[in-house]
Formats: sequence, structure tokens, C-alpha cells
Amino acid sequence: MAQADRVVPLYALRPGAARDLPEIAEIEAEVFPEPLALRDLERIWAAPGTRYVVAEGGRAVCAYFGFQVLGPVAHVVSNATHPAHRRHGLATRLLREGERVAAEAGARWFLGEVRESNAAQMRLLRRMGYREVGLCRSFFGNGESARVVLRFFDEPVPRPD
Repeated sequence: MAQADRVVPLYALRPGAARDLPEIAEIEAEVFPEPLALRDLERIWAAPGTRYVVAEGGRAVCAYFGFQVLGPVAHVVSNATHPAHRRHGLATRLLREGERVAAEAGARWFLGEVRESNAAQMRLLRRMGYREVGLCRSFFGNGESARVVLRFFDEPVPRPD
């Protein structure tokens, strides 16, 4: 099928709900080397300030962005797109919507950690205006280090060259 003939699925963004957690756990298990289990997601969901934004295709959760608003900072829990739904701009849309939701809840910036090996995520975040502000050695359970990233909401998103 030629690129111009490719069918692009329709996705709707909406606030996450507790009923989405099993599908989020399935995506976690598919894409992360150390996924959050359903019981971990349920514990995080129950914490004050937790928000999820999901992308739905049909009736299935295809991607999500979870974070916790803690005063002026929104800390990223995790975000992922199911491999079958990548390359449709879902991560960008979810990050933008998450920023709007976090700002409405009083946050002024996002703070998160990204595996050193996750070059694709770092490219996306840099395009979205995030900057790397530190390195946490042996942050993850398997000993991998994490790049600490930050995005202030009042800073403009860089324009692509």
C-alpha cells in the first residue's frame, strides 16, 4: 500500500478512568522492561492528584499518559503507545493534553525520568520543549540510569526546523 493510500485510524482523547487500568497494564507489559502491574496502577490511581489521559481507538485504549499533580509540579508516572498504534502522533497529542490538564490542576511544570536507552522518547520530549536536567544513576530496578527531564509550561514549544 502506498504511503498516500494508508488509512490513518481515528483516535479520541479523554480523561482516564479506573476501568482503563487493565488495558494500561497490558500496554505497560508490552512496551516496558519493568512494567507497572495492575495492582501498582491501582495504588497510583488511588493517590491524590493522579491523572491519566488516554487515547482510544474504537473501544480500546491505544495510548496513555499518567501523572501526579503535586502542587506546582506534575510528576510523570508513565506514558506509552501500544506498538500497533505508533506513528500517528498520539504521544504528542497526549503530552499536550496532559499539560493542559496539569495546568488546570495548578501545576506549572512536568518532571519525569526517562530510561537512558529510550532514545525515541528523548527525541520526542526535546521536540516538545523538555530539557534534560540531570542523571539518576541506577534509577530503575535493573540498574539502568534515568535522564531527568523538565518542561515549564510557560516556555514556548520549539518550532521544528
